[in-house]
Amino acid sequence: MFGSRQYVEEMTTAERARTTAVVNMDMIARLNAEPRSVLLEGAEVSQPLISSLAGAAAAHTDLAVFTSLNPFASDHVPFIEAGMPAVLTIEGSDQLNTDEHTDRDRQETLDLGLAVAILRMNVATLAAALEASPVTFETGGG
Repeated sequence: MFGSRQYVEEMTTAERARTTAVVNMDMIARLNAEPRSVLLEGAEVSQPLISSLAGAAAAHTDLAVFTSLNPFASDHVPFIEAGMPAVLTIEGSDQLNTDEHTDRDRQETLDLGLAVAILRMNVATLAAALEASPVTFETGGG
């Protein structure tokens, strides 16, 4: 969280105003329990984003969705503390992962189908947000 905290602290007022959604992905490829699931963790400021992600999961994946409005211990927290909507997307049973940060946390334990499902949910949500509010880019003079 040190990097995300520093990043948020260094954001300009304009950058903060432009930030409409932060989607943080952590441990999205580790299936710890069936059925495949995702935890959407945010805060009250994140509720519309959580709802959009849950809708995209229902429309585009077979993921069971769990939600929490009690954010802690991940890179989305500094954004929430600064008043920006941010959501952690993480495997729904991440607390069951006893291999995290050990030598048992290996590539062969990854479930790429789970990762693809969570990515599909995230991309569908962000694509819908961009359709609703197209991004404009400013260019420098010259």
